[in-house]
Amino acid sequence: MMNMSDTRKWLAALLASCLLFLLCMPQTNANETSPFSAEALEQLLDPLMKEEMSKLHIPGAAVVITQGERIMYSKGYGFADLEQQVPVNPASTLFRLGSLTKSLTATAAMQLVEEGKLSLHDDINAALKDYQVNGNHGPITLHHLLTHTAGLDVIMYERDNRQGLIPQWSTDTVRTYLERQPTVFAPGSKFLYSNAGIGLVGSAIEQVSGLPLNDYLRERLFKPLGMNSANLNLPQDRTKLAKSYAYTDNGYQVVPYSGIHFPGAGAVNMTPNDFAPYMIAHLSNGYFHGQSLLKPETVQMMHAKQFSSHERMYGIGYGFFRSETVNGVPYLWANGGIDGFNSKMVLIPSHSIGIFITANTGDSGMEMHGKVVHAISQMIDSKVARKPLPPLESSGSAIKELEGRYELHLAAEHGWAKGLRLLGSVPYTVEAKDDRTLVVTGLFQNDGQQMLRKEFTQVDERFFQEVGGEEQLYFHKEQGRWTLTGPMYFSIPRTASFESGSVLLALYVVPGILFTLIPLLWIVRYAIRQWRKQSHSISVVIPIIALLQNIFFMVQFIYGNGEILYGYSQFYQVVVASMPLISSAAAVYFLIRIFTAKELDRWKTVNVGIAVLTLLYTAYLFYWNFLSVHYS
Repeated sequence: MMNMSDTRKWLAALLASCLLFLLCMPQTNANETSPFSAEALEQLLDPLMKEEMSKLHIPGAAVVITQGERIMYSKGYGFADLEQQVPVNPASTLFRLGSLTKSLTATAAMQLVEEGKLSLHDDINAALKDYQVNGNHGPITLHHLLTHTAGLDVIMYERDNRQGLIPQWSTDTVRTYLERQPTVFAPGSKFLYSNAGIGLVGSAIEQVSGLPLNDYLRERLFKPLGMNSANLNLPQDRTKLAKSYAYTDNGYQVVPYSGIHFPGAGAVNMTPNDFAPYMIAHLSNGYFHGQSLLKPETVQMMHAKQFSSHERMYGIGYGFFRSETVNGVPYLWANGGIDGFNSKMVLIPSHSIGIFITANTGDSGMEMHGKVVHAISQMIDSKVARKPLPPLESSGSAIKELEGRYELHLAAEHGWAKGLRLLGSVPYTVEAKDDRTLVVTGLFQNDGQQMLRKEFTQVDERFFQEVGGEEQLYFHKEQGRWTLTGPMYFSIPRTASFESGSVLLALYVVPGILFTLIPLLWIVRYAIRQWRKQSHSISVVIPIIALLQNIFFMVQFIYGNGEILYGYSQFYQVVVASMPLISSAAAVYFLIRIFTAKELDRWKTVNVGIAVLTLLYTAYLFYWNFLSVHYS
């Protein structure tokens, strides 16, 4: 039986053990606790979502916020189906997530890196059995593909299909793309957002695992994380799949579903709640409810900076872009858009917070999503000391030389989609405010489709930080011209006035309109001659030349430009796209006839001008790959 002295000793030992246990427990950092509650989030987000959805004409949306291993907040707003008045339910409504698929594909690839089946820094061709990548600018690695620095050309032509079909295997589509479009710059030298690159990663996963990508993701990601609704294929029963809408003066118009030929780059569909486990796993060192998705060191590698154009830029990891709040709290993000659906993921590791926002319209870009993230980050920033922004002293002339018009265009350099360069670009105007400050007008990642003016202070040599914001800009020279890297991470060259998008478009459209008028003028001319009973003949070659150019221009402008995403029929490629070539052959014949004719033609100057214009316009179309034979 224990006496009083023994009891005291036992209690003292127990107390010491408890104290030691408490001292050894990991201490909760103030920055790692949530600065808000579910109730506070609802009070914050409800009025914001109502206002933004009304202003931006967004029919339906959902917000899911996680902390630690639980969903802290999940709510649907508006309608998944306007016609049937079906409300958005984050637990059951399916959304298309577009390029958020890239993060899932990157995670799958890193699983195979852990197993030694893929290598980050070896030539990717070592893993490919069904085809090989022609690295004409140097070998391409998985690291290059995951950081969008592989130098692959932009994939736009035949990227999608209208049937909503997702290929079971990626082999054929990737091989066809690689045959059409060689690489365009040295791997690792700069960033170029690449659907083709992550599509190639998905194909590599298939080849080393022996499974179609959808099956691999289901077995290795979706099932272990309980993401039961996730699938790369569109569901057979689409009653739970949200409809997407475009808002016009005539009201909301349904956007049809399309299929993507590079499923690893943007095909996934799931409910908003089912995306939560993926965020939780990445915020918990690769674990979800005891299930290991990745090793902690692999998660850290995916989140770490793997590429940036400047050492002070936030940079990009594997499957995640990196950024910081205004007060310097690091976070990870990725966006996705397809068929009008827009989605955003943000992870704030220091607070174990995941944010997911999705909406069923794309007209507003990421403006609402950005405001949701900004509102939440402000609550976190309120607990953090403001990050100092020391400006760099510099001369006014150094700033002034950066002024000008910079244009971002996402057209291919090879193949049919090269002509998209003429049809649209995003301009950025750079002006010096003083010796240390630039004012930049343009589109920015999280501010929707509105052109904004933002001020940037120089904090390093030709490196600028947004005043009161998160954007960063870096100016450097590529091939002798100033290039701006920053908005959406792209490298944006400064353009002279003669090569601006508006000038290039005018050179495409104006001659097309002239070729529309020429046959009409020739008809009028013929009618006048008939009325006056003039006997000498009028040439029919010129109106035929113009008519061929006109038919091609009208068909291309009305139909062809919109079909680039889905591909052209054989008839279009062989017959329609050859019309300017036939017109040019007729123009050469007509010029030979004019200069070898003995009789005097009062319309010689006009006829020669039209024939020469035909040749020049055909050469212009040839350079931009509109014709059945391509320049590049």
